[in-house]
Amino acid sequence: MAWIELPDDDATPELSRLTKRYRAEGRPVPRVVAVMKPSPKALRAVLQMNAAVTFGGSSLGRRREELVATAVSALNDCFY
Repeated sequence: MAWIELPDDDATPELSRLTKRYRAEGRPVPRVVAVMKPSPKALRAVLQMNAAVTFGGSSLGRRREELVATAVSALNDCFY
């Protein structure tokens, strides 16, 4: 049970725009990000930061980035 009341993904036009990618993929906004939905400004900042530092943010290419992420996760015993 969530302790924080989270608005629906389409509760406002801005939230609808910010969460469009997740809805298009048929999946929910990850809870660690969804907690920002009460503040669309904060949600936008987190999504922009995530896009800048994760897959596609380097010149390695998606395949190599995935390989690095897999290796680092295995070394850290993080099994997602």
